[in-house]
Amino acid sequence: MPRAISSRTCRTEPRGRRGRAGSSGFSLPEMMVVVAIAGLLMAVAIPNFVRFNARDRVATAASDLKAALVLARQAAVARRVSYRVTVLSGPTRIAIERRVGEDWVADPAQPLRPHPSVHLDSSFGADPNNTDLLIDPQGMVRSEDAPAAFVFSNDRSDTATVRMVRTGRIRAHFD
Repeated sequence: MPRAISSRTCRTEPRGRRGRAGSSGFSLPEMMVVVAIAGLLMAVAIPNFVRFNARDRVATAASDLKAALVLARQAAVARRVSYRVTVLSGPTRIAIERRVGEDWVADPAQPLRPHPSVHLDSSFGADPNNTDLLIDPQGMVRSEDAPAAFVFSNDRSDTATVRMVRTGRIRAHFD
């Protein structure tokens, strides 16, 4: 036999702080406020993140080149052989090679490849057509190649410069 509904089994007054019995979650206006705040935060954060990423790519390319030049100079002195640094274009690559007899052998095997959004301008000595930087077995830069400058930049005018002088000293400057 069906039970009759009484006022004891069916409560109509609110229970607790949330309203009706068994209700939980957020209302539509509460959710809309949360989504609007999240959207505002993302609208502010995303351009800053993109700007930071672009600047970081330039700094990373310069740091990687500086580390590779330091290692090439140390290896030239330790192995008593010349090392050559060549900037290759389309896409930009920086090859580091060591002399073995009359040949040049890649050392490391893979050239450095800056991110495609990073541009590289290099100059070795006074000759604008010079594309090779030679490090002799004493760790010094060939006189016609000194000073050597590698300037990394992006479309946002962030720049980083790596310089190597005749004595082999290497400096990096980030703007």
